[in-house]
Amino acid sequence: MLEKLTREFANHGMAIHCDIYTEDGYPTDTPVVLYFHAGGLVGWGRRAVPPWLVQTCWERKWPLVSASYRLMPQTTSKGLMEDVDAAYEFARNWRADGKKRRVIAAGSSGGFFPCVMLAHHNPVKPLALLSAQGINSFRHSFFNSSTMLTPEPIPDSVMAPIIAGPVVIGETRPDDPSAFDVGQLTPDGSRNPDYKPPARPQTPDDSDDAARLRGMLYDYYTHKNQWVELLGDVDPGYAWAKEDAAGAKARVEAWPPTVIFHGNADYDVELAVSEEMRDSLGEDKVTLLVAEGQGHLYDLVKFIEDDAPGMDTVREAVRCLDGIIARQ
Repeated sequence: MLEKLTREFANHGMAIHCDIYTEDGYPTDTPVVLYFHAGGLVGWGRRAVPPWLVQTCWERKWPLVSASYRLMPQTTSKGLMEDVDAAYEFARNWRADGKKRRVIAAGSSGGFFPCVMLAHHNPVKPLALLSAQGINSFRHSFFNSSTMLTPEPIPDSVMAPIIAGPVVIGETRPDDPSAFDVGQLTPDGSRNPDYKPPARPQTPDDSDDAARLRGMLYDYYTHKNQWVELLGDVDPGYAWAKEDAAGAKARVEAWPPTVIFHGNADYDVELAVSEEMRDSLGEDKVTLLVAEGQGHLYDLVKFIEDDAPGMDTVREAVRCLDGIIARQ
């Protein structure tokens, strides 16, 4: 039966943990899926895992590692990369039997950015990348055109106390609707109709308000065009991929096969962000599947068997990923 294990995978001034969704008897030669949670790199936590992804991994006997990371802006690009590299090394060594394991790097929204950083910078590339409406680069015009995602500009005075705060690790509360619990699945991996989620407090507490304000940092930095200032030293974008030079062609060739699904009604990370990645690296490297009429993170609390808008696109993405793994 599926179980969740929690392990410390790094300590960079504070302990950083991951949750491993696995089962006794998994073979040691299957890929490990390393998942980075949504939250625009400024919020949420490792409990926020889409049920459909857990089911997909369980059915294929792929251990699923959902990793925490220190949040922007306090951690800086250096701290983020430290956590991403440490999580990747942990996944490669998870119950390895004599040799490093292959890793599929997956992420939702901002959580896809760490995945592409592995592809850009780690000498050992992931086996494949999987994006759920993910941010693949902050160099896209969406993040550099004063895009306003809130009804009114967010005052500097509102964000200043959050920005001045200490380095923190993302946290999703167990009673949050996005928090996955193994009790949501039956022993055969299907949705448990009898599952009762934890009761949420009737009145919000201070942590709710702090999480809401921290989450607004994504909107704030997007409107201020500040993401490249924060992460540009590790984010090369994709203009290089169109250069007619041997080095650029070799980098494209080494890029891991990538599967993306993205709604065309996504206003938090517009579809064009994924389209640019596909157009730059080529359709032989990047498969982009468009979910008609779907907004941001429409899949986050869905199960693989759900007959809901956009879930056919998720299932198609899983089939594409299966094909990639079968060819490796």
